Amino acid sequence: MSTERRNYPKVSLQGDARILLAGIVRNGKLIHMTPAGVEIEIRHQLVEQLNRFKSDEGLFPDFEVEFEIPCAGSNTRKVSSRCTVAHCRRLRQDCYHLGLYFKMLEDSDEALVSDYVYHSVAA
Repeated sequence: MSTERRNYPKVSLQGDARILLAGIVRNGKLIHMTPAGVEIEIRHQLVEQLNRFKSDEGLFPDFEVEFEIPCAGSNTRKVSSRCTVAHCRRLRQDCYHLGLYFKMLEDSDEALVSDYVYHSVAA
C-alpha cells in the first residue's frame, strides 16, 4: 500500500526565482516544481516582509514569482505567475522553504511547466 499523498509528480529544479512583493524584487532559489507550483528557498528577511503583509486571518499575501525552465537545447523560457503560499518551513537560522501554488498562470506557461515535469519524471 502506497503512502504517497502527492497529487502531482515533483521534480528537482535549480535556478533563481524572483519574487515581487510590494514593488520590491527579492531573490530565492528554486528547489522543486510540480504542475501546480514550486518550492523555493528564501532568507529570513523575506519571511519577515511576508509576515508584515499577512491578512487579519494570518494568511500570507499572494505575490508574483518569475523563474526560468530549461527548454530544448540550451535554451530557457521565463515563467511568471501570481502565487499563493502553501507552506513556510524554517530549516536553519536564515533558511526557509516556501511552497507556492500557481494562482494565475498563462496557458502556454502551464503547458510548459506540465511538459517539463512529466518529461523529467519519465526520464
